Amino acid sequence: MELINVRQTENGIQTVLATDLYNFLEPKTEFRHWIKRMLGYGLKENTDYWILENVCRSNLTTKETNRGGHNAKEYVLSLDCAKSIAMVQRSEKGRQIRTYFIEVEKQFKAIATPQQIQDLYTRLIALENKQIDYPNDWSIDRYLRVNNLFGTLTKSNRQQLGKLCTKIFRLQHSKEPKKVPHPSYINGQNVYPYELINRAFEQWEKR
Repeated sequence: MELINVRQTENGIQTVLATDLYNFLEPKTEFRHWIKRMLGYGLKENTDYWILENVCRSNLTTKETNRGGHNAKEYVLSLDCAKSIAMVQRSEKGRQIRTYFIEVEKQFKAIATPQQIQDLYTRLIALENKQIDYPNDWSIDRYLRVNNLFGTLTKSNRQQLGKLCTKIFRLQHSKEPKKVPHPSYINGQNVYPYELINRAFEQWEKR
């Protein structure tokens, strides 16, 4: 069942209109305020989203006070961008649309060319690096890629390493590690200080 329309550009990029996503999620905030806040989560214009000027935008279900539907801005979101926005919605509809986007991407990958899949992978890494830019905000995947170790560990290995990092973090700080939005993780992705992952990786190797 199609929840919202996912378009595909000539170069294989899947996109969603921000107003379509807004209408589905039904946030209480006005669209113009909501979209600015959502795009503030490390998302970059002309890479993760594109702006169309002077659009007739009469399809918003939530009316904006004293504003018409003409000469407005429309935002075209890449599918990764739309998933990132969906991840920060704390609602049943947010969970539902995240699951839908993941399924759409799976269907695309089933028929995509190797080059299109590589392009998706490249965009995923770029988005991951933009969202996790701080010394204390390193994901397991980013640590492994930066150190050319990602291909040497299985998914199960990476999960074990993540559990070890979480255990160490809890012991040191008596709280759960920070989570950041990520297009491949519905509930977000744990991040840790670089040195903590480095120490955990050394411990994990010796087991």
